[in-house]
Amino acid sequence: MSDREAWERSVRGVGCPMDAPRPDVNDAWDLIAKLEISSLYLAKNQTYRGQCVLIFDARHAARPDQLTAREWAAFSADLFAAQGAVMRVLRPDHINLESLGNVVPHLHFHVVPRYVGDARWGAPIWRSSLADMLETRLEPGDRAALIESLRKALAG
Repeated sequence: MSDREAWERSVRGVGCPMDAPRPDVNDAWDLIAKLEISSLYLAKNQTYRGQCVLIFDARHAARPDQLTAREWAAFSADLFAAQGAVMRVLRPDHINLESLGNVVPHLHFHVVPRYVGDARWGAPIWRSSLADMLETRLEPGDRAALIESLRKALAG
């Protein structure tokens, strides 16, 4: 299969690892909360403390233009709530909201708190290769406390 054929299959959702239902916990994330039309997960890699991923749940979609106006409004509201919770709990200096989708073409946003002096301050966190990304894991108790704090912040 060519790269083009593999990409087109992925865009159609064939074997998509982000399609619902998906596990609450895996090697990449832990569920924080199910929101109106998406789910928020705490990334296992916490080089940027509080980094989360918000994944569209309603169906497979690779890009925002594939959503209805109502789905986009609900997903945008979920993104607003997610980034607000991260800002309140972690108090970063800035926050990056990134929808890339060129590795896994399922609509999702990376919610990345940024801190003055962090490993890539002043630049995108993404490097040329995922293998080149810095990897930081939290202690289990610290991770559980962060997830609980984010849940409470989402609940208001």
